[in-house]
Amino acid sequence: MLQDPLRCLGKARLLRKYQTKDEDNKATKQKDRAQCSYSVLLDPVNSSLNLYSINYIIMTPWAQYLFFFTVLGIGLAVWRLLGAKASACQSSPKVWIKLDVAGDTFAQKMVSFKTIIRSCPITSVPQLVNDGYLKFNQTLGRPFALPTPWVRSGALMVLPPSQIPLLLRPDKTSEAEWINLHGLVENIQLPYVVGDPDVYLNVLQFEVVRRKMQSSRDMSRLAPTTAEELGEAFKDIWGVKKEWKTINGWEACGRVIARSSQRILFGLPLCRDEYLLETSRQYATALLVGGAIINCIPLAVRWLLGPLVALRAKYYQARFVKILVPVVEERVRLWEADKNAGPDDFLQWMIPIVAREGSSQLEPHRIALRLVSLLIPLVYAICFVFAHCVFDILGSPDCSDILEGLEDECRRVSSRQSGLAASENVNALFRIDSALRESMRMSGVSVTNLFRDVVTGEIDVGNGLRVGPGVRMTFPTQNIHLDPDNYENPLRYDAFRFSRQFENAKEAIGERELTVTTTPTFLPFSYGRHACPGRWFAVQVMKQALAYLVLHYDVELVGGPAKRMALGNIMVPAVNTQIRIKRKD
Repeated sequence: MLQDPLRCLGKARLLRKYQTKDEDNKATKQKDRAQCSYSVLLDPVNSSLNLYSINYIIMTPWAQYLFFFTVLGIGLAVWRLLGAKASACQSSPKVWIKLDVAGDTFAQKMVSFKTIIRSCPITSVPQLVNDGYLKFNQTLGRPFALPTPWVRSGALMVLPPSQIPLLLRPDKTSEAEWINLHGLVENIQLPYVVGDPDVYLNVLQFEVVRRKMQSSRDMSRLAPTTAEELGEAFKDIWGVKKEWKTINGWEACGRVIARSSQRILFGLPLCRDEYLLETSRQYATALLVGGAIINCIPLAVRWLLGPLVALRAKYYQARFVKILVPVVEERVRLWEADKNAGPDDFLQWMIPIVAREGSSQLEPHRIALRLVSLLIPLVYAICFVFAHCVFDILGSPDCSDILEGLEDECRRVSSRQSGLAASENVNALFRIDSALRESMRMSGVSVTNLFRDVVTGEIDVGNGLRVGPGVRMTFPTQNIHLDPDNYENPLRYDAFRFSRQFENAKEAIGERELTVTTTPTFLPFSYGRHACPGRWFAVQVMKQALAYLVLHYDVELVGGPAKRMALGNIMVPAVNTQIRIKRKD
């Protein structure tokens, strides 16, 4: 008979108490050496929910906060009292009992609201993962169990970096099959928001990305359009006055990127519609934060509370779809009349691809939902990286030298024919590229990533463990990026870390690593067979945007370096960061 996995984890911890005493002591000593803790990069009060930050993101009245925290408190209490037994785990207890546990299991905590908030996986995922990474992944090369209310098993299996080569294996072999889609979908809880499962399970929209947004020819075709839109967006949103003014950096960076990305999604004039831009921004933040909150709700009550939390995202989604449907209807009519007609944008590329799947895929509402589903990877994700790159540069002690070095490169490259509208010129912005890559290394969107679920059979993950259905696996990506074994002085933002050694071509050693280059120690775009297919477009847009900013604006950070907080597995962005700007002469 199957046992509660958390109970198995607790038994395993007791059984190993004396067996691993020497190993734990060794890990403790190594902890000081490694110094790969995330803590110095976060808000000092990140272990508790930062109400001011969440207020800014969710933008809801105080009464809804009261509702949220009441629901959260009840949910936590119910989960604690039920001991997570309501979760119908399908995994073998033999797998869990062999694993070490990060921190103390939730079931071992006393029932008190104060203790729950301080120690539950909702607010302490970075601490728990850091603990497990140092003690088990790094020192012993073993996986560990991460307690979480997110999945049915009550825990994630966090694989050590030595197992990253598994991501190169085919998804389906003679002995087993695994997939990454379930983890991605459930990470933001799309099923609670998107009522049509075909939109997120039959991801035809990503087939468009693979066909139209990967090759150098594609980038050459798209570069002039995004360069034009970025220039206009900066003028409209940041302004052209040569006087200092203070603005919200997160919003200002996000709105510029949103306009350029949506120009590619559905073209002019819709991409400049302020109502649509605000709707898309509200939808993206409501979806991501709502998903993080739903992941914190125990499964025993998630069926009841999840739809309530998702209401805000569903509202903005419906508003967005209502605007898009008439546009989609017109584009479908245009395509049916002339298969070669229509604008050169994502919407028009998608129509013939979905049409091959049958007439039901041409339904305007479904196509509109597919476009909405791209707001996270093609709009919000780019906004997140670009904004944090700006914050990381401005918050660095070497800010002046960094900006000077970037501007020197940008002026040299932009003076070439076609300037930043030519992809070959954008590709030559190696310092800009390095600044982005370094920011992505330090300011990731999540604590763990690269989820995998076994569908059939069993997969050997080393250490005598074979994993079957019912166990979700992941990797400690944040800790990998901050490990001194992988990067020298990893807690320091070094903008030219990846370009410095190539400044002098005669002395260059090794192969240049660009932002689009995925390696076992650089994982923001995933790795292996499921590496992000849209990363070439994303990086090109961000390089154009950062180069334009450096060339045309003086920028200063208001206050100290931007701090972030953790909510479950998600790193909530520094949405309240203020910057001072003025247009250059």
